[in-house]
Amino acid sequence: MPAVMLKKIEELSSDMREIVETYEAWIGDTVFARVMAHIPEAFKAFNRFYEVLLNGQIEPEIKELARLKLAQLNDCHY
Repeated sequence: MPAVMLKKIEELSSDMREIVETYEAWIGDTVFARVMAHIPEAFKAFNRFYEVLLNGQIEPEIKELARLKLAQLNDCHY
């Protein structure tokens, strides 16, 4: 049994349903969104951050530096 059950789409408020549908369009998967939907305010804040990343509001060089640092912190050969 999973530690956290996925929220059913019909259980979500209309604004949360819209975010989940956006995830489906972006990445073709809603598992992360439906888990995060258990804490709507945290998920909405994360989603605003994620939109900034996806919409090109952060320079590609900064994103790459973040990827390299995360790889280094996790002892991952990037």
